[in-house]
Amino acid sequence: MKEKLLLYQKKYGKTARKEARAVHIDGVANSEIEIRRRTDLLMSCYNCWNSLSAWRKELRRNEEFVYGDQFSDFVFDFLNRRYISERNLLVEQGLQPSQYNIIRNVFRTIVGVWSSNKTLPTCIAQKDENQIESEVLTATLHALYRKNELWKLDLAQLTLLLISGTAITKNTFAARNGDRDVKNDFISPFSFFVDNTMEDPRYTDCSLVGYFYDLSISDIVGLFSGGSKARSQQIRGLYGKLRDMQPDERIHEMSETFTDERLERDFFVPGVESYGLCRVIEVWRKESAECYWIHDYLHGRYYPDFTVSESDLKQENDRRIAEQGEMGVSRENMLLLDYQWSTDSYWKYYFMTPFGEILEEGVNPYWHEKPPIMFEFYEFFCGKIYPFVKDLISTQKQINQLSAISALLVKHSAKSILFMPRKLVKEEDEDALQRKLTNYDAVVLHEGKAGDPEPKYVNTVAEAFTPLNVVNMYLKLSETVSGVYGALQGQQPTAGTPAQMYAQQSVNSATSLNGIFEAINSFRVRRDKMNVQLMQQFYEEKKYIYDKDSGKRLVYDPEKVKNIDVEIAITENVNTPAYRLMVNDLLIQLKQFDSSNMIDLRGLLEAGSFPFKDKLLDYINKREQQMADVATSGEQESELPGGLPPELAQELSQYEFTPEIAQELETVGGSPD
Repeated sequence: MKEKLLLYQKKYGKTARKEARAVHIDGVANSEIEIRRRTDLLMSCYNCWNSLSAWRKELRRNEEFVYGDQFSDFVFDFLNRRYISERNLLVEQGLQPSQYNIIRNVFRTIVGVWSSNKTLPTCIAQKDENQIESEVLTATLHALYRKNELWKLDLAQLTLLLISGTAITKNTFAARNGDRDVKNDFISPFSFFVDNTMEDPRYTDCSLVGYFYDLSISDIVGLFSGGSKARSQQIRGLYGKLRDMQPDERIHEMSETFTDERLERDFFVPGVESYGLCRVIEVWRKESAECYWIHDYLHGRYYPDFTVSESDLKQENDRRIAEQGEMGVSRENMLLLDYQWSTDSYWKYYFMTPFGEILEEGVNPYWHEKPPIMFEFYEFFCGKIYPFVKDLISTQKQINQLSAISALLVKHSAKSILFMPRKLVKEEDEDALQRKLTNYDAVVLHEGKAGDPEPKYVNTVAEAFTPLNVVNMYLKLSETVSGVYGALQGQQPTAGTPAQMYAQQSVNSATSLNGIFEAINSFRVRRDKMNVQLMQQFYEEKKYIYDKDSGKRLVYDPEKVKNIDVEIAITENVNTPAYRLMVNDLLIQLKQFDSSNMIDLRGLLEAGSFPFKDKLLDYINKREQQMADVATSGEQESELPGGLPPELAQELSQYEFTPEIAQELETVGGSPD
């Protein structure tokens, strides 16, 4: 039966369809064809990347206001008729402006709220009989989270989503550092390009997506030569003077890459920080080919066939008519082929040089029939991206500008100047008077009025702090714009604030951020489902998977989970101290009301999350095995060694148990005291 199923899959399965497409479209294998050039595809990729130039400039500005110089915007200087940065303009006025970053604090709050509850993906099978296999897939996916550090990657993706409005990753199965497994790669938004005609917020109308990256010539030859030395020489010749450079011969250029000075990327040429490397452009494009859509009434299938001809289909129908006619089937009841010429779309991948030469191409090899590059836009409205941070920049600028104005007023205002009638002191020249005008505790001579010869103090410093009162207004405005109130940040409420209002502000803040959290969770759902599909396709051997929730080792059997259709649901993570404490308390309370002893000690331990859980379960298993051996050999039960191990008894003595649980512990091996 198994051989028949494998033969059926080879002939009619998805793999067979992809192989048929590849033969029909490519004709021969990549390693056997000459390197050809696709300048049309290269220009399509460049146009899509170039259409995002305004978005990348906005991304760079957003990054400045979160991490860098918040006075970097250029403004028009009307006095000198020129454009100059805000910082340089203030410096020319004699001020070194300070900056107060409220956007960073908002980001920390949002990331902290989302990461405080580490939700985890759960695989849910479409059929009830596949629930056990779905639990195995869930445990395997959680193991992949730990192995690939996906929580760290997701935190970075959330920050990127807030600043740029995008989260991008590539899911693939690859061998790296001696490990073959599913990999999730981060993709920089500065090297990413996508179909610039998309408008669907679900991205179903995407027809082109890709990115570029820089590798050494040795890595490129190893990836795309296909084991052919002749082809490797061809590929080396495509990259000119870098064709003979080895990875250990590369000299890193002096460039500030880990600072706030970002070097802008170019589509065709590697940047200064990538000197000595060669550029590879990876693109996935949706294409179509002619085919016959066939409805096979005999086998109950409807599928496209890219290799069959109309004469072959007619010949098959004639064979079936003759065969079924001999069986006595009437013509109107015969199960024949119903076919129609049409086209079918599919995804195809290309790896290109910056000059358009094709290093490798082929039909999508993945079962999910989607490009492996996953992306999420927030907020995406009618083909435009509107990042979250964009709403906060104006408020941030106003706060810093008012602070700078206050500093200017303090510097250029009169400070405790003493006006002294000239007739009371000697004359002083005008230059000295100007030097003392803005000095602290300066004395200025003047012609006093009749009847008012006394010295008079003038202090205008207090007037310079008037704009600071407006700053408080903008701080409140930033909370309204972002939706992140002080209650969500854990700030101390002001005197007289009702507790109910403070709690409601916290709830309102969390509600206003639901859109951001839904966007990152949608990205995770699509990425994790693709990870599961990659595991189903490429995991070919049985392996043991540690389930952290149950503490058990599960067996991943490819034959059982390969064809399971699952959906991904993001669920609350139960692996938190508060949740464990709540579960333990609930179990203890249930045990108190369990008069019929339906919940025994083993069930209590397996359902709970006690620190001594594994040690005590291991001891109970050994104890039960000893009792079974005694029963088999006929020895007396009194000969069994009694009492818990000293280290376990000491650990249990730190906890208070109900009388029922304490009695069961005594029955097992002694009192916890």
